[in-house]
Amino acid sequence: MKRIGLLTFLIFNMNLVIGQVTRDEAERSEVKGVVVDENNKPIPYVNIWFANGNLADTTEADGTFIISDLKENQVLFFSAMGFEKKTVKVADAARVVIKQSAIELKEVQLENPRANLSNQIDEFERKKVHLYYGLGLTQWSLAKQFTYNDTIQKTPYLASILVKTQSPGGASKVKVRITSVGPDGNPGEDLINEDLINEDLIFKVKKGDRISEFDMSQYKLKIEESGIFVVIEYLMLDENQYIIYDKYKKPYPHSRPSIGTIPSEEITFWCYNKKWRKMDKRNPYNYPDEEHYFNKYIELAMSLKLTN
Repeated sequence: MKRIGLLTFLIFNMNLVIGQVTRDEAERSEVKGVVVDENNKPIPYVNIWFANGNLADTTEADGTFIISDLKENQVLFFSAMGFEKKTVKVADAARVVIKQSAIELKEVQLENPRANLSNQIDEFERKKVHLYYGLGLTQWSLAKQFTYNDTIQKTPYLASILVKTQSPGGASKVKVRITSVGPDGNPGEDLINEDLINEDLIFKVKKGDRISEFDMSQYKLKIEESGIFVVIEYLMLDENQYIIYDKYKKPYPHSRPSIGTIPSEEITFWCYNKKWRKMDKRNPYNYPDEEHYFNKYIELAMSLKLTN
């Protein structure tokens, strides 16, 4: 009799567990949506976040997105440069309208024409770039700080950014941001946002191992004495994703491109994943062909072309 009672108890509890799993699965859903502006124009490359700060997706070039395994009571956060942030419930996410941010016009200073000068700062040797930052399917931003110096004083306008990249298996895209130096020394406010269409700062990285150059001349950005950060923001796009396999042929999803680094005696490198973090630890590894990185700080292989 006791065995029958125990069996009945186990079956009853198993039904409760199965019923709970079934209800949980029923509550989860896939959301297909589109993000548009007030004129019903699709907005590409909008970042969509979960409440815990993890990136859920990035909209495609036509503003569409697909997010799986969601609960109906979850909320999503939408953010894009030049637009106001918006919070939306999953049930209302099929069509999301976000408004453009208010623009404060700055004072325009006219200067007399001068002789055309150009310079390049933080040049690096391509053959010395051996270590790369490659990411899985997580949201990261990588930033390098450029401090004001005599070269910037003579040629203070940003013409282009050069970055050592690897994009295995195909081309990829990244978002570039130029920010001020914040009060805590970390990347601060975006310096390029007025009259800016969101896709303007999305750059294509060609397939393979190369130095990628991003043209910034159209923005006529003048570097002030406080300096700047150049931020490379990864995008969760299908075209950026690829699979690598370990020695056991186990697949691992990754995002391209990878960004090259060089050894340095200065701390200029910051990473963002939910919050900014200064990369202020010296490299403890002394691998063959990478001895020049040993006991050095890591710096992004990035340089700037400047003009007056």
